[in-house]
Amino acid sequence: MKTLNKFLPLIFSFCFLTQGLSQEIQTDSTANEKTYYLIKKSDGNEFYGYILSDDGREILVQTKNIGKIYINKSDLKEIIDLNKSNIENFGEFRETGPFTTRYYFTNNALPVKKGEDYAMLNLYGPEVHFSLSDNFSLGIMSTWIASPFALAAKYSFNSKGKTHLAIGTIMGTSGYIEQAGVNGGLHWLTITRGDRKSNFSVSAGYGYIYDNANLFYNNLGNKYSWQDDDPSQPYFVHPKIGDNTIRNTLYGNSNYYDNNFIQSKFHDAVFIGIGGITPIGKKASFIFDSMIILDKKEKVEYSPYEINVDYDNGNSIVNETYTIGKGEVVEKGFNTTIIFMPSMRFNKSYDKAFQIALAGVINIDDSGDATSFPAPMVSWLRKF
Repeated sequence: MKTLNKFLPLIFSFCFLTQGLSQEIQTDSTANEKTYYLIKKSDGNEFYGYILSDDGREILVQTKNIGKIYINKSDLKEIIDLNKSNIENFGEFRETGPFTTRYYFTNNALPVKKGEDYAMLNLYGPEVHFSLSDNFSLGIMSTWIASPFALAAKYSFNSKGKTHLAIGTIMGTSGYIEQAGVNGGLHWLTITRGDRKSNFSVSAGYGYIYDNANLFYNNLGNKYSWQDDDPSQPYFVHPKIGDNTIRNTLYGNSNYYDNNFIQSKFHDAVFIGIGGITPIGKKASFIFDSMIILDKKEKVEYSPYEINVDYDNGNSIVNETYTIGKGEVVEKGFNTTIIFMPSMRFNKSYDKAFQIALAGVINIDDSGDATSFPAPMVSWLRKF
């Protein structure tokens, strides 16, 4: 009996030890069934892993890199639910977060959820987007000198499947640079197919500006056309008449220089956007972003117009009739601008990303002549 009493402490210790090991093995075996989390501490440290236990005072986390750790709940800033299968295949940032709602320049139909406000810092200036609800967000875009600037709004319709729909608008002004002399807007509809990890979007919109400051001033052409070089070509006037004589005949002395058509202060265009994103590697994504802008081309077309000209031939005043061209502004064809923005996005953490675009611009006028130039860009994304 004395011998048995001597070994009782060892027997109880062994029982407790085996029970603890059994519980730990059971916990580890069910860890794969738990949700993968991003645990953010108040001191800025971040951990990815499974929450094995929570006693109300601290949590036990099974991390991927350093094993199990205890974290006091008083030190926690935020716990974010991540997708486990997505983590194993492509890294930690594929199916959650505010950056999944946009491509490089345009956005998709997925909503900026409440609490996922973010900023995008470009070389030319910043933009900030705030979520007022899980479906509605507002944004501010500007340059580093705060002019021009624009306000953006986006509403995403609820969708439980793979197809998503959103409407958006941007209203902008030139600000203090031209005392708000240029104002405009862009309104669009976006359809997205896919999820936050990988998706494809098509957008269509209508944009316009009022150019009260004449920043986009353009002389379309003369109201009347004539030439004194080649009699075999249309609208020939003999050099002896002189341009001043014809102008005075057409306009009178008071409107001597009024001989051209000025482009309207109102400009509008149709916008078509095509974009998509797909994961590459562990923390990188390939983005294809593009925009096609179609604006009507105004031209001046001339038709024959007879004028009577009085001029001094040296001996007397002579009246002669000449046929010149009288202009009329017509809309003929489209001016097409295509912007390609193939990009790469690198997620440094859940709330930080860097992206670079090897963008290019192609402009095709109504006659088919094309000009192009590169426009590489970089930007930084930050959640706050």
